[in-house]
Amino acid sequence: MKKGLILTGLFVLVAGVVEAQQKKAQQAQPKKEQAVKQEEVMQVLKSGLSSDPRFAWKVQQDEAQRICSQYPSREEMPASAVQKVIQLSQAEIKYPQWGIYMGDWKEGKKLVDSPRGGRYASYGFSDKPTDKGGNCYACHLIEKGVPGGTMGPNLYQYGKRWNITKENLNSPETVEKIKSVYNIVYNSWSAFPCSSMPRFGYHGNLSPEDIANIVAYLLHPESPVNK
Repeated sequence: MKKGLILTGLFVLVAGVVEAQQKKAQQAQPKKEQAVKQEEVMQVLKSGLSSDPRFAWKVQQDEAQRICSQYPSREEMPASAVQKVIQLSQAEIKYPQWGIYMGDWKEGKKLVDSPRGGRYASYGFSDKPTDKGGNCYACHLIEKGVPGGTMGPNLYQYGKRWNITKENLNSPETVEKIKSVYNIVYNSWSAFPCSSMPRFGYHGNLSPEDIANIVAYLLHPESPVNK
């Protein structure tokens, strides 16, 4: 009788160990599959680019990108990973040499309207430094009556939503609001980790001054965005 109890106990113990190992293996499998898929994606990206050294950075992930690539969506990221991406992104933000200010909204409008920028001569497009643009209408509705995309949020009357008026245009509170929007345009991941919005300033597609002008276009009470 005792022998039977001992054997039964051993069977239960072994079964428990096997089940635990199986669960551990099952949990590790998705990570292995994801690593394989990521490597396959990188190989496809590399095969689609020329050997021109100007393209090298396009297949080299920074730390924030490596974190984002580990999860299928931001909603499935642990809080620690989200915070790490925000921290890394905020540390990369650079401001105009004279600090945060309300730029020239008319110049900002030109950049927002332009689909140019960040393209190379080997693609058949000009690579001149003057070819800058945000192509913002591809993802956003901005001015009233102007067609735009819906992938990103509607930015019409964006300045009014931030409660920026002629009367408070130069207040310390408005400067802080300008800074908040500047940070988003410079590196969207500083506020929305792993979003699909281009990190314009981080990648050098737009200068700090360009971004200040775009922010002015979005926020200034005289801008058509806020009419």
